[in-house]
Amino acid sequence: MTSQTEDRLRDAFTAGAELVGAETLRPADQAVRPKVLRGSLRMAPLLAALAVVVVSVAVAAGLRGSVPVRPALEGSPGPRFLLTAGNDGLMVRDAHNGKITDRVVMPRSPEGSTRGVPGGYLLAGTGEGKTFYVAQSVRSRQTTVSTTWFYRLRIDERGKVAELARDVIPPVTGTTASSLAVTDDGTRLAYSVDGKVCGKDKTLRFCPGARLTVVDLPAGTTRTWTTNAAGNLWSLSWAADRRTLGFVIMSQAQVLDTTAAGDTLGTSRTVAQGVDAPEAAAISPDGRRMLVGRRYLSGGLGPYRYTIEEYSVVDGRKIRTLFSAEYPGRTIPWWNLIRYDATGRHLLFKGNLYPLSRLDDGQVTVLVRPQPSDPGFPDAAPQEISAAW
Repeated sequence: MTSQTEDRLRDAFTAGAELVGAETLRPADQAVRPKVLRGSLRMAPLLAALAVVVVSVAVAAGLRGSVPVRPALEGSPGPRFLLTAGNDGLMVRDAHNGKITDRVVMPRSPEGSTRGVPGGYLLAGTGEGKTFYVAQSVRSRQTTVSTTWFYRLRIDERGKVAELARDVIPPVTGTTASSLAVTDDGTRLAYSVDGKVCGKDKTLRFCPGARLTVVDLPAGTTRTWTTNAAGNLWSLSWAADRRTLGFVIMSQAQVLDTTAAGDTLGTSRTVAQGVDAPEAAAISPDGRRMLVGRRYLSGGLGPYRYTIEEYSVVDGRKIRTLFSAEYPGRTIPWWNLIRYDATGRHLLFKGNLYPLSRLDDGQVTVLVRPQPSDPGFPDAAPQEISAAW
């Protein structure tokens, strides 16, 4: 059983758990001293420009979509580069065509097993395609304890690695990190840590629950929210005010004012929830809207419909369906990535059965089509890949 399958089985248990009550907040201060290894936007959100043109075309093998596909022009706006993580490591890519511009050589990690994400890496970017943060979780074979290291990566105008700094914040020891996000100016880093499953049978529970931490990088201080809710936090994203943080927990897409008084995650607000639970989400740079990735079963065992829906952060009202595609097979699809760029005019998105793509003014560009996980079986599930810009 893969780590991702285990995560989803745990999430299924989570959805039925009754430990959704109390949540506690524990602030703490911690020094930050990054170590440099090598080298040395404002936004004007115009989300309404993402007009969806309903034209039925094929967007990927086995997928039928409702948004036209065309190559992104080299001179078109938006980030020039993106960072991807896959079975073959970290790659810098051209954000218009997906071509590799550089390979990132990371410091050798200790022996052990990595988290069930591509290469064990979590990725976050400032949204302009030049500054990225990377977290890697490794579980020691000897102690079975997981440690997460944090790095900063800067890209030059040619798409080459200009700087790689390690320990931009101190390593985190315990359960594995589950999501990562950085503000558009690179001053605030947010990460979540998995809840830990304890007990068995009727005593099965999370102890403790998921943990959310925000780090002020210039000051080196941290603030941590610890929740007893039965679930994991993931899909972190920042609004451009650098105080509003979006995330998904259990079956809800929520937002949190990270500067507000209070000592519980009860101060967060639910934007979207439902039977078709949110799988990935992203708050818009202006903080007014939230994109939520869902899947719907049309009937029987298939087909499934992928959607990316836009909601009002103020009142949770569904505004529109921004993207829709159909998967006719019986394999269960889900979204695992939705990211805005710094302007709010460009989207990066991917599903387990949907290629890494970008959306610009209602047009989709497929950037990377992952190869099958088993080369001997072309119909095998594609290799996992993560990305940020």
